[in-house]
Amino acid sequence: MLHLAFAVAVFFLIASPGPVVALVISDARQAWPTATITGGVLSAQLLLLITLTLIYTAMDVSPVLLSWGQLVGGLYLAWLGVSSLRAGASDVAPEQKSRRHLFWRALKVGLSNPKDILFFLAFLPGFIEPDGDFIKQGLLLALIWGVIDVSILLIYGAISRQLLPFAAVQKIMVKAPSMFLLGIGLLSGCLGAQRLIQG
Repeated sequence: MLHLAFAVAVFFLIASPGPVVALVISDARQAWPTATITGGVLSAQLLLLITLTLIYTAMDVSPVLLSWGQLVGGLYLAWLGVSSLRAGASDVAPEQKSRRHLFWRALKVGLSNPKDILFFLAFLPGFIEPDGDFIKQGLLLALIWGVIDVSILLIYGAISRQLLPFAAVQKIMVKAPSMFLLGIGLLSGCLGAQRLIQG
């Protein structure tokens, strides 16, 4: 039952639009976003591993460190959104960029995503049974997350590819992901700065 609750929470977290989803939708305009999906999924797995390690070693994460991380991550997302908007549809298309570039960009965006970081730190401990085998539980949680993550990003990619023939949708897909990255980046940066000032 605990794992089912975790799966439901993960589903809604990933299904809600986020920076990695925005990249998948944007890159799907030109080609199947395999490298983008791989980078996004790997970033989530790395964050999950870091959080499990912190829980296992009972380390306390400094609120100041989290605030700085949110500020820096938000600024990176905002910069990426502005860069994408400036590039526009007529500049360098996703298919002209190497798979390595798309992979590393998605990995960096995923690692700087405040939503995943806060989710792991806030909710993951609640899905660990104190009396159970920690390693097995961690591996199972990572597997559940990975399967749901891959499935949802593949669905987003497939839907984006299906909507490409519609001209109006193409115009939205050119600007919307970049605007979303800019918006979530500015929001995250402002929240991080506010916490640092108040702290």
